[in-house]
Amino acid sequence: MRSYEYDQQFRDRAARTRTWGLALLGVAAVLWIWAAKELLLPHQPDLEEVVTLLGASVPVAVAGVGIFAVGTVSHRMSAHAHGLRELDKLARIQES
Repeated sequence: MRSYEYDQQFRDRAARTRTWGLALLGVAAVLWIWAAKELLLPHQPDLEEVVTLLGASVPVAVAGVGIFAVGTVSHRMSAHAHGLRELDKLARIQES
């Protein structure tokens, strides 16, 4: 496998990882909106449900942020390595 193909596959995996992180953050946002709805609607709020929703959203949000960060860093490192390879090619051309 050539390095370009491997790099493209790596970037695709990084993009999928970022997408999973965003999806988890979306789930956490839904839980936050649901908890806010329970608190702000004019009926008697069930505080046990609100606390449960907020408690469930914390690990989902933390996992989402972590996964999104890993995907983003992987993608940026791949782009950085590609840039360095291109600079090395230019330096070799200028030396010869």
